[in-house]
Amino acid sequence: MEQQIKKAIKAKMPTYIQQLSKLVSIPSISFDNFDQKYVLESAEAVKQMFAEAGLTNIQFLTPESGRHTVYAESLTSPDKPTILLYAHHDVQPPMREALWNTKPFEATVSADGERLFGRGTADDKAGIIMHLAALEQVRALKKNDGPNLKFIIEGEEESGSAGFAGILKKHAELLKADAVIIADLGNFAKGTPSITTTLRGMSAVSVELKATKAPLHSGSWSGPIPDVGQVLCRMIAELTDGTGKILIPGFEDGLVPPTAEDLASYRSLGMTEEIFRNDGGVLDGVKLKCSEDEILTTLWRKPSLVVTAMEVGSRMNAGNVLQDSAYARIGIRLAPGMDADRCTQLLVDFLKQHVPYGIQCNIVTEDGANPFVTDTSHPFFKKMSDAMTAAYESETKIIGCGASIPGAELFRSTLGNIPVLMTGLEDPECNAHGENESLYLPDFEKGIIAETLFFGGLC
Repeated sequence: MEQQIKKAIKAKMPTYIQQLSKLVSIPSISFDNFDQKYVLESAEAVKQMFAEAGLTNIQFLTPESGRHTVYAESLTSPDKPTILLYAHHDVQPPMREALWNTKPFEATVSADGERLFGRGTADDKAGIIMHLAALEQVRALKKNDGPNLKFIIEGEEESGSAGFAGILKKHAELLKADAVIIADLGNFAKGTPSITTTLRGMSAVSVELKATKAPLHSGSWSGPIPDVGQVLCRMIAELTDGTGKILIPGFEDGLVPPTAEDLASYRSLGMTEEIFRNDGGVLDGVKLKCSEDEILTTLWRKPSLVVTAMEVGSRMNAGNVLQDSAYARIGIRLAPGMDADRCTQLLVDFLKQHVPYGIQCNIVTEDGANPFVTDTSHPFFKKMSDAMTAAYESETKIIGCGASIPGAELFRSTLGNIPVLMTGLEDPECNAHGENESLYLPDFEKGIIAETLFFGGLC
């Protein structure tokens, strides 16, 4: 069966790449300052693909934002296991388009044929096509003897999944399943199949300082009047020490350290500073804030603060001006055991306590997501691990992830303590969220094979 599946999928890869390219061509950016008609267009395209694949009960599950989640199902028999398949059709902005080597919303195969470039190729439109392709293959192989499959493709994951909890709660009976596959993660390295078992949580705050009614001539007014740009920089600098340790009192309370088994698994991955620097494009001379043997635990099991945006005047129109306001967005990554709401409020309180000179300070919080840890004792995990090992012809690794998937905890809290299998097609070179995002096509093929083998082994 395994060789038959591999041969059939290889023959269909041009079709699967074409389907993915169609979705990539839609700039479905789910942030309010972008045209949301494209998120609707993307949802409609997924809906059409579901119809063409013969799925039934196709419908939009729509949150208050109007960014549709798309649902569909392919059911065989009530006595067969039911797997809920998750991915998302919205994407990040293209960032600095001048740095793209190809058009961000035009899927382009690299000269060597190994990578498909375009926004959403790896994160996460490939996950949609992987699910559809595996459905097609398992139905061709087992007809109605295969598992029941339900699809839920979210439309606002990249902008925080604000309405996803409501969707799951409202449609819990419709979405009832024996397990969930979240195809929005990745492999530790190209050709290394990986199942993710821990996620960091996330939150963010936007801070704006204001000292004057309008910008002023710096020669005539600076000195007596505080410079909001410098003040904001000092406030941010006070959040951490020189090693990156967060200085907010009580911020890390509840942090769950990795077990001895976790640490042994991390060591087995063979991460080195050289590999990490190369994968991250770290410039020569820039020092890491942790030792080589702490890289993975720092990424996966410790919190971090990141200034994701900062604005004081305009670089394109810089002049001798004392600015009236300064803005920064500060993102939080939370490690297992931490609570998003609590830590966000601690950050807000700390910032407000450190505003000098009576400067006006306005802080806006964003919806957060708690960290996630999954139990791998369920038999489905071994079945998935074995399927991935067979597909990739390489041992499956158990890894963590420094990123966040809000849906992971939402699935467990809403649908019950069912297995949450976190897989995906990203790799360290894919540059998800950055310029020149790409999908490694050999792993795209192997991912489809793995999911097909998993489905085929359930019944």
